[in-house]
Amino acid sequence: MFGSIALFELRYQLRNPVFWVAIGIFFLLTFGATVSENIQIGGGGNVNVNSPTAILQTQQVLILFFMFVTTAFVANVVVRDDESGFGPMVRSTQVTKFAYLIGRFTGATLTALVAFLAIPLAIFVGSLMPWIDPETLGPTMPWAYAQSYFFFALPSLLLLCAVFFAVATATRSMMYTYVAVVGFLVMYTVFGVVTDEPEYRQIGALLDPLGFGAIAEETRYWTTSELNSQLPALEGETLINRIGVVVLSIVALAIAHWRYSFAERGLSARKARKLERKAEKLAKTAPQTVGELPSTTPESAGLVRLWKTMRFEVWQVVRSPAFPILLVIGLFNSTIALTFGVDTYGTPLVPATFSLIPFLAGSFALIPIIIAIYYGGEVVWRDRDRKFHEIVDSTSLPGWAYLIPKTVAVALVLFATLLVSVICAIAYQVYLGYFNFEIGKYLSWYLLPLTINLFFIAILSVFVQALSPNKYIGWGIMALYLVGRVTLTNLGFGHPLLLYGNLGFTPLSDMNGNAVAGSLSWWLRLYWGGVALLLAVLAHLMWRRGTETRFMPRIRALPKRAMSTAGALGLVGVLTSAGTGAFLYNQMNVENTYLT
Repeated sequence: MFGSIALFELRYQLRNPVFWVAIGIFFLLTFGATVSENIQIGGGGNVNVNSPTAILQTQQVLILFFMFVTTAFVANVVVRDDESGFGPMVRSTQVTKFAYLIGRFTGATLTALVAFLAIPLAIFVGSLMPWIDPETLGPTMPWAYAQSYFFFALPSLLLLCAVFFAVATATRSMMYTYVAVVGFLVMYTVFGVVTDEPEYRQIGALLDPLGFGAIAEETRYWTTSELNSQLPALEGETLINRIGVVVLSIVALAIAHWRYSFAERGLSARKARKLERKAEKLAKTAPQTVGELPSTTPESAGLVRLWKTMRFEVWQVVRSPAFPILLVIGLFNSTIALTFGVDTYGTPLVPATFSLIPFLAGSFALIPIIIAIYYGGEVVWRDRDRKFHEIVDSTSLPGWAYLIPKTVAVALVLFATLLVSVICAIAYQVYLGYFNFEIGKYLSWYLLPLTINLFFIAILSVFVQALSPNKYIGWGIMALYLVGRVTLTNLGFGHPLLLYGNLGFTPLSDMNGNAVAGSLSWWLRLYWGGVALLLAVLAHLMWRRGTETRFMPRIRALPKRAMSTAGALGLVGVLTSAGTGAFLYNQMNVENTYLT
């Protein structure tokens, strides 16, 4: 019975879109760090990008982000049955608690372990790319991939799965489980800061649940040659730490088994009162809402509905559990980058605004891109995923009133995420006793331009999703776009007028500000803004309504739909890009010589 349940859960999770999305995201993140010098996770300096230590460091760092993925797998095991109403049926059978609970856990954990293999696979694939500087590569060592995964990554992942599975079984709530994840992340960060002091390093090496302390203590004084050829030996503090992690995993599972009850959980008095109050409120407000509908013109009615729909879409994004989680990930990522990355050859930089912004952009840029792609699929497909689209599509709401609110909602998420990184940077300046914050520069050099840059990607994501047969194929296409950008740039096709959303590089300094290439970047934003406007118009003209979802009928209807105000806006986008593109090409390639 145990094996059958474990295999059932494994097959179910392998069909889960979260599994494939996680593989895509972490493969891209690791691949980008391997093939690009602008993204760094493991290695650096004279350490090869495919050295044993770099493989280990990359896996260890990404475990922190993968924590949310493991929670999505294991916490959903028990919660899923209760939310679907299938739990009482299962608990009424002869299935034992151990077979049901631990079998489900085993299947979900195996799924998480398989998904994590995308990280060493990405390092291996990235090391084979032809444009990588041979000086940064070492020989391929299969044993390094195997040992770093089985001896270091696997026990840590097992512990995370067990702990958050225990939280989920005790609370039977995904929200409380994600709150526990955030709490664990905060406490682990504090633990890392405390145990980094010399007098606590040995204790940290023994007690660190993810093994960072043990690995750091073992490799602290290694030479470059040792870093490029060895992994920490499984002995001493490292061995004790890994054994302790496995023991803690077993204890967490035992607690989960002890706390879980097959008995039905009735509706608590508190929840019953809450539902009763909600029903009374709906009963009171519903008749008034109908009577208060204003008598107005169709044009003003469309604007009112646009505003209402925009508020609804923004609220849907903000109240989703993913939103605060993504903000916490962004905050954590920015903190790590500012704490460990703000130096040049070991010399700390003055924490002025101009010097922190490049670190924020370099370390934080990939997460908003992932957010833009993720929410691009969510806002387009949410109604259809919930089988509510036919009701919405049957209303008289115009097509543009679907697209604009969803796009604004994505823009809000992107801006809020970037704002979190700015708050983190200001806190870092305060911590170092630097109080010249220069908020205007954060706004004009970072928040505003980066939001526009990411907004272009969000529009592309919405456009792709509007044409895609389902959101997972759309996410896959956007993943290919990211890989294609990196690949084409490294092959020499990185001209700013060729790759969508490419805005070049704008250096910042305390003397010249953004005078070098600053105005050029805004000309490029105008150029790509015209393209983005055209894509938004095409997404609007090809938006699905009703039961007709086939691609060709929408293509055949496109010319007729284009004879409208929306088509005129698309023409404005074409003319804007054509005009600015001709000007920029003349400046870059005729008046001057363009070099990669």
